[in-house]
Amino acid sequence: MHEGSITIRLATDLREIERLNEMVRRFGKLHEIPMRSLYALDLALDEVVTNTILHGFEQPDGHELSVRVGVAGGELHGELVDEGREFNPLTVPPPNLDAPLRERRVGGLGMHLVRTLMDRLDYRREGSKNVLTLVKRIC
Repeated sequence: MHEGSITIRLATDLREIERLNEMVRRFGKLHEIPMRSLYALDLALDEVVTNTILHGFEQPDGHELSVRVGVAGGELHGELVDEGREFNPLTVPPPNLDAPLRERRVGGLGMHLVRTLMDRLDYRREGSKNVLTLVKRIC
């Protein structure tokens, strides 16, 4: 495994998700990251970027976000930075998976998945930017 990082700038367009996934896979191959860890980060980034594009902007056209992927100290890091409306995804309550389907509220499963896949999450607001950091220990 080799340490390093890459930053990917994406238009706020769902078609950009495939490009993100391809860049994460290339990064993983270049840095010899085990597939299990890489897949977890890739899936979590896919979820949070999709949610940002769909819900983070009044009108997503014409905006951009950036994703940084890095590996250091036995951990794989992903960082999403966007200028969408302020939103801390860590405040999304966990879904009640024991409730009957018709009684469950809509939403929340994506962040539940992200929490399950990642070892650590952090959110902060820097000026007009949301910064979400995802960390996966490499196994």
